[in-house]
Amino acid sequence: MTAPATLGRGLGRSFAVATVIGMVVFAVIQALVIYVTELGEECAPGVPEDPPSEIVVQCALALAISAPFGVALSVVLGRRLTTPTTVRLDEVIQSAKRMTGERLDERLPVSPSRDPLDRLSSALNDVLARVQRGVAAQQQFAADASHELRTPLAVISANLEVARRKPRDAAHWEHVADGTLAEVHRMHVLVDKLLQLSRAGAAGLHQERTDLRILAGTAAERATMIGKDRGITIELAPGPSVFGEVDPDAVGIVIDNLIRNAIDHSPAGQAVTIRVAAGPLMVVEDRGPGVPPELRTRIFEPFARGRATDRTAGSGLGLGLAICRRIVDGHRGSISVEERTGGGARFVVRLPPLEPTRS
Repeated sequence: MTAPATLGRGLGRSFAVATVIGMVVFAVIQALVIYVTELGEECAPGVPEDPPSEIVVQCALALAISAPFGVALSVVLGRRLTTPTTVRLDEVIQSAKRMTGERLDERLPVSPSRDPLDRLSSALNDVLARVQRGVAAQQQFAADASHELRTPLAVISANLEVARRKPRDAAHWEHVADGTLAEVHRMHVLVDKLLQLSRAGAAGLHQERTDLRILAGTAAERATMIGKDRGITIELAPGPSVFGEVDPDAVGIVIDNLIRNAIDHSPAGQAVTIRVAAGPLMVVEDRGPGVPPELRTRIFEPFARGRATDRTAGSGLGLGLAICRRIVDGHRGSISVEERTGGGARFVVRLPPLEPTRS
């Protein structure tokens, strides 16, 4: 297999060609000078035909005549042969100067010829693409973490505000402290899980056999204080245990986000209902304004916003449902929204069925 030409080899070949051509010009002119000086010359008997001094004079004359032409020809040809490469280098340099931290999508130019400089540009473009993906993952992690920490912080705030409304005994404050420590631990779990997802995507999910009803019940219990503070009740519909092969921390993030989204879009005095069914299937229903058909796909994109109630208008970052879809996709499942019978939104999460245990 022929090794690919290198940039240095190409430039060396260009200068070698120019030098050889200059030497050929010198040799031709030298031959002409010697031929012209010898033409018609007769030597006396016993005298050498070409004494050394005469040969030196002839070579010096040939060099004096050919040197300007050889040097000029070498410079012109060398310039002509290397211009395409130097022009391409200038383009690469200018492109590199335009790259900034805010313009990571800029790439070095690559021509169709696929020469050595093109291969260098392609290799650097691959490095830039990896850097861009790394920076995007960091930005995604920062946005996701800031969004996900809102729920445990809201739970802690609600618990402390309720506890301060009237004098409490030591046992009650110990209970509040335990709840606060549990939420702090959950914040650590959230940050670790989001960091794993931002680095490895679906590979950061550690799936195990999990009772989805227990996950839903834990999420409903966490959201009870937030809903109570807004006059909204959280209901977990009764039913049998439903198991799935999931990452419990990641699916917990999905349920938390769906419940928080339902609370944000529910009017005071209404209920948010959570259902877990065989499939496995998880459903979160609210009695808010619902989601228009034209937004039911776009609402799962980052920073997309649906219609909120007046008291929650302007709140939220539009990241919760995008995080849900990324986690559900990592489980090879699906998430969708439809209209609830009687009004409101009905979010449905479908996960792959649990594989039968092999004996």
